[in-house]
Amino acid sequence: MRSSLLALVLGLFSLPAAAQPEVFFGAGNDVPNIKEEDFDRRFLKTGLYKALAQGTNDPGCTQLLGGLLTLLGETAPMLHKRDENFYLDPMLVQALNTQLSTQRFQGSAYMVAMVRRVLIDHKLPPDWMKTASTLGPVVGIIDVGKLRFLSEGLQPIDSFFLTLPALRERYEIEVRRANATAAGSAEKLFRENYLDRQVAFGNLELIDVRIEKPKKKPKKRKGEPVEEEPPTAVARMVWYPPDPNAGQLNIYGTPTKPPMVNITARLAQQQYLDLSRIPKGTRLMVRGRFWAFKKAVDDVELRDALIFQDRDWSQGAILADPNAVARCPFATNDLMGAAPVQPGAFGQPSR
Repeated sequence: MRSSLLALVLGLFSLPAAAQPEVFFGAGNDVPNIKEEDFDRRFLKTGLYKALAQGTNDPGCTQLLGGLLTLLGETAPMLHKRDENFYLDPMLVQALNTQLSTQRFQGSAYMVAMVRRVLIDHKLPPDWMKTASTLGPVVGIIDVGKLRFLSEGLQPIDSFFLTLPALRERYEIEVRRANATAAGSAEKLFRENYLDRQVAFGNLELIDVRIEKPKKKPKKRKGEPVEEEPPTAVARMVWYPPDPNAGQLNIYGTPTKPPMVNITARLAQQQYLDLSRIPKGTRLMVRGRFWAFKKAVDDVELRDALIFQDRDWSQGAILADPNAVARCPFATNDLMGAAPVQPGAFGQPSR
């Protein structure tokens, strides 16, 4: 398999200080322009592809399909326009390589093939959605809402590299530290480069969701009807930057208020999470149009926003029993064309 197909991105990292906006956003296509290749055509003939379309009653195969569909759902809100790479939490990558892979089944290759099929088709195949809906209550870990969002058409963000930490770092470098020759236009240029981008921010804590009316009435011109904006659901969330003083002893005992970024998200009418059943304090991800900010990106507003559950995988992820996956009939390398490892095979010591 070509190295370019190994598109598992293991972390959302800050780009170098010299990075420019085009490094974040690439060519600026509406959707990734992924062409079908021999690798993708081989995937259509695999047992896994058939099971994704038809479902399965085998217990081991149910765990395998459930695990892979869970991973696909977790990467769905972060698919971006920049290129074919996609983001998957490092702990989920570890689970993919240890729980959904065996000596005769390379799980990461099939995961890449699944993401590429979505990018090529510009949506989740309908049969996959049916399978996910059927397996959801059985497996219990599939985020069916994220997959339903993907089934209604690919809506990539501009770049998953543009995280809140990266955005704040760019403001510090491009605006606050701009030298005298650029300081006068630095703020304006920053807004031109980064506002009105489709972004996704994770690890947010929900403060509240409520229906709000617009604060300002639109200006009425003589002879023109006034069209007021309808009330909109607004989610207020907060993000806590890493505290550089965490773990240090406070000898004066003076409590310090942790730094935070306030997020106001005016929500799109259609959501894939039941807003009435989200308790305050829930960890969420929001994606939408980066509409406005105040101060040094300490207060951010998004429009046409969607909110999703952002599960914390830092303590590990249990997706499947590797022994059950190994017994699945279609957990074989029919995609890569590699023979299973057997005692006495070429390059293996005989017993």
